[in-house]
Amino acid sequence: MPIIAPGSDYDLHHCIASAGYTFCEILGRCIRVWEEACEIPNNCLTWNDGCNTCGVNQGKITMCTEMYCFAQGTPECMVYEPDPIMVIDPMPPVINPFIGSGH
Repeated sequence: MPIIAPGSDYDLHHCIASAGYTFCEILGRCIRVWEEACEIPNNCLTWNDGCNTCGVNQGKITMCTEMYCFAQGTPECMVYEPDPIMVIDPMPPVINPFIGSGH
């Protein structure tokens, strides 16, 4: 029986199982599931699966184009939900050192 070198156990997607990698169809690459989730980010609004553009709501695909692809690209989030806008007080109180606190 031949000796197999550690780290040489590639699967069909070239993921090394002995190193804890599995292929994630959604992300289109090898990941370690304890380091990274195999899912579309919750703040993603438009997802490209490597061929088609899809609408996303809370990490779930809602609809996609149905294009024929000659070559599969890398899946990625194309548009992220904007961060909440932080409201800043437009006119902070002015303290005049010559008047004091006004008392």
